[in-house]
Amino acid sequence: MNISSPKPELINPLGQHITIDIFDASNLIGEKRIEQMMIDCANAANATILKTHLHPFETNGGVSGMIILAESHISIHTWPEYNFAAMDIFMCGDAKPELCLPVIKLYFQPKKMVVNTLTRGGSVSGTGEFQPLLHTQLQPTQKLA
Repeated sequence: MNISSPKPELINPLGQHITIDIFDASNLIGEKRIEQMMIDCANAANATILKTHLHPFETNGGVSGMIILAESHISIHTWPEYNFAAMDIFMCGDAKPELCLPVIKLYFQPKKMVVNTLTRGGSVSGTGEFQPLLHTQLQPTQKLA
């Protein structure tokens, strides 16, 4: 089977997947605070929240959490003992996951964030035709924020 790929200038991906490593951060403790940050991220990205679940760890005060969105999810794991957090944001449709980045910076005041963005799925044309993206179109991009 031969699958043709859309021309790069015509790529309209199903979703964007962003991973964020957050270094030398503050405010990594507190389930309610972390949950509010995640809700603010979802709202900034114009995403629809379906369910939230967070779990605080008594040993170090860290938090693991997930927000299920109509457009996919936002997850976080914090390590306050290392001043580090890892977030995973995947959104499709009209949601804009990159709009979460200023919210994350505001809440955590990190000295450094490493952001990786991966295009997911395939390309949907204006007529609704779906074509899988080739591996060359699925390469992550990385930036320091």
